[in-house]
Amino acid sequence: MTYSIKNVTLGEACEIRAGYTARAALKESAGEGVRAIQLRDLHGEQVDLGSAGRYDLDGKLDRYLIELGDVLFRSRGENNTASLVVGGAGEATVALLPVMIIRPKVAGLLPEYVVWSINQHEAQRYLDLGARGTNLRMIPRECLETLPLHIPSLDVQRMIAELDALSATETRLLHELAEAKRKFTRFALLQQVRSAQLHCNEAEHNGAHGPSKTVGKSQRTNS
Repeated sequence: MTYSIKNVTLGEACEIRAGYTARAALKESAGEGVRAIQLRDLHGEQVDLGSAGRYDLDGKLDRYLIELGDVLFRSRGENNTASLVVGGAGEATVALLPVMIIRPKVAGLLPEYVVWSINQHEAQRYLDLGARGTNLRMIPRECLETLPLHIPSLDVQRMIAELDALSATETRLLHELAEAKRKFTRFALLQQVRSAQLHCNEAEHNGAHGPSKTVGKSQRTNS
């Protein structure tokens, strides 16, 4: 396995394009319009094009089209990370600003590795330094283009991507396990409370009827 590393910038290794700029407020349409991915659709390190909504968009949209394997970047907000495009709806889908499209243009560069690199602490710190705005934080395209990118061999990229995916799966499964344990514990505690309440009710019921029987028996004896 080769461990040589090529040091470039993200702009040198990838084509970076801004998403489509809507001229008016977006209105989602059912069954019609163009499929589009916007900022709120990006969750985690993967985005499925099948989840894209439809909107009425005008103008030429070719340069904003998303392809399977593209990297989508959140250029606005506090979370400036990247997601890999997976799945698909079998039809044209575009990216909407502030989402940016990143597409590897050099041979031997995996989009999964690009996502991993952008989301690392070192890269995030670099983007923090280049961020603009206070109330509305934004990462300029120039900052993204000059982001340092260290490209190892293809084998190493695959290994990193696979290990990162396994780590993400492990984290998700551990979270699901913790949630399942929490639900079980809550259910068990609820059963304990119900059982204790039942015993308490039975004790109160027995206590309420016990003395009256004794008094009745004493009165019959005296008579």
